[in-house]
Amino acid sequence: MFKLFIISIFALLPMASFAQEIDYLILNNEYDKALQIIDSELAKDEAQPKLYLKKGQILQKRFDYLGAIAALEKAFQLDSLNISTLNELAETHASLGNNKQALPYYKVLYTTDTTNSVYTLKLARAWINLKTYRAPFEILKSAYKRDSTNLMINKLLAFSASRTGDDSLAISLYNKVIDQNPTDLNNYINLSNLYQKKDNYPKIVETLEKGLKIFPEETTLLTRIGDAHFGKRAYTKAILPYEVFLSLGDSTVDVVKNLGISYYYEKCTDESLYLLQKSLMLRPNDPTSALFIGLCYKDLKDIDQSLAYMNFAAKTAIPYYMSDIYNQLGILYGLKREFKKSIEALKEAYSLDSTKVEVLFKIATTYEEFQKDKTNALNYYNAYLKAVKEENNYQKGLKDYALERKRVIKEYQLKYSNPTKK
Repeated sequence: MFKLFIISIFALLPMASFAQEIDYLILNNEYDKALQIIDSELAKDEAQPKLYLKKGQILQKRFDYLGAIAALEKAFQLDSLNISTLNELAETHASLGNNKQALPYYKVLYTTDTTNSVYTLKLARAWINLKTYRAPFEILKSAYKRDSTNLMINKLLAFSASRTGDDSLAISLYNKVIDQNPTDLNNYINLSNLYQKKDNYPKIVETLEKGLKIFPEETTLLTRIGDAHFGKRAYTKAILPYEVFLSLGDSTVDVVKNLGISYYYEKCTDESLYLLQKSLMLRPNDPTSALFIGLCYKDLKDIDQSLAYMNFAAKTAIPYYMSDIYNQLGILYGLKREFKKSIEALKEAYSLDSTKVEVLFKIATTYEEFQKDKTNALNYYNAYLKAVKEENNYQKGLKDYALERKRVIKEYQLKYSNPTKK
């Protein structure tokens, strides 16, 4: 019995020596020599799955992925339970972007040990690459229960949670992941997107500011925080990130335009006009840039230029902006004392957006200024008072003025409609 054992040991020695020789050649990057030896052995006996596995690994190192897949598939046919072969086949397909072909191998690998975090993460990543999120969400939840400290489990679970509608879990995990690894830019972007869905402006800003501490010149973060402030009309806060963005050499037309608009609201008319004119050059038919250029010229008391840009804006505007543009045209024509054109523009503004009831007030005051007969003015004051709903200080001031003008006009009409009371 002992003699047979010794004989078997010596029989295995050439095989062990052969494997060591191949490993030595691979370690020293002598891939061609290693492949020659392997091919020579396979020519003698093709039924050697471990040699096909070695060949596949060598071809993968040489970036010959198609050759590697052919060798690994041969190894798989001869031994479908070999963990290394399953892993190499899956990874090689994934390296080529063949995510659909990689998935079955990752699935089999995962079923060999469903508690293995590495197999779990590889399968989850394969599903996510195929834009399938429910399956990875479920296996990652189980993995998270076993190990809530693993960065990659937390990150992929956060991502799949955000894609399956569990925003609360995704937000909680992304905050955790950012604390674990603050130098991953995508986590800040993904978390800010989740807060954007909930219109949580303070949290959007907090997340992006935290990201900017790590990436102070990252243009994606700069534009996002600028846009967040701009969307909430916090124009003073929007200016700095937009300025930093432009100082880095980028000149995205929307940033140029938004910074120009922000300058306008901050009364920096010259700076606003410069940027808005640049924006209009970059996007020649943009009604918003034209509208604010017109407003800048209005502030600079250049009414003719203001009218020119306003009329241009009116011709190119989409319906959303049309009411504002005609409203401004009405004001400008009023400043030029072209009252008929002013009335026409204001009526057009109201017809385009009847929620802007202060336009009725402007029509009333314009009629009162240029018509001796105050009937039209009275009718529009009445229309305004009937339509107005808000009770802010601005609207309260308009209401008080409208009520006073109504009283004066009615007294005037009553006095002059009855000659005996002169």
